[in-house]
Amino acid sequence: RDSQGQPRTVSPQSVIDENMTSNQRKIKAIDATSVHKICSGQVILDPSSALKELVENSIDAGATRIEVKLKEYGLEQLEVVDNGQGIKPEDYEILAQKHTTSKLCEFDDITRLTSFGFRGEALSSLCAISESFVVLTRTKDQMVGTKLVYDKGGFLKSSTSSPRDVPGTTITIDGLFRALPVRYKDFTKNKTREYQRLLRRLQAYALAHPA
Repeated sequence: RDSQGQPRTVSPQSVIDENMTSNQRKIKAIDATSVHKICSGQVILDPSSALKELVENSIDAGATRIEVKLKEYGLEQLEVVDNGQGIKPEDYEILAQKHTTSKLCEFDDITRLTSFGFRGEALSSLCAISESFVVLTRTKDQMVGTKLVYDKGGFLKSSTSSPRDVPGTTITIDGLFRALPVRYKDFTKNKTREYQRLLRRLQAYALAHPA
């Protein structure tokens, strides 16, 4: 009806036009932070793949002992401790930034790789999908360790001296997948299943690298 209470004729086309106006949204670019979270979720698919990336880094660093600690099946906290060569101070700033790696300099180096990871995406992705990402490292030339805290973009927030008895690296991740609520909810509901998957992968590495 119109403003005076009289019946009003509405054409089907006007209804279609009105619905299209209300439902259509303008296409626009996704902001960089959201893009990073979405892409990171494709690199780190589950707690097991998060562990995989950290364990492979430890093996590549020459570790002969790797210790894994979990809280709430790894969703609350995931920590990997190794006795590898540690991280050099000149690498602190770019350690967790995207596409930074010590494994290759150009594409042709791929044919000569003997290490596990080489893309330089894992640590950056772990920063993006976690509540906190902390590294404690020490090389054989250092008397004390260094605690490094990174933000969600993989940028170094702070660097402080911290005790560490032997050379090596400890990476502690809190709130894994908290930045991806739907996936976090799914993993929380199926945490026993995810833990079993993580355990099988860890056992496979132990058998393949008994040293």
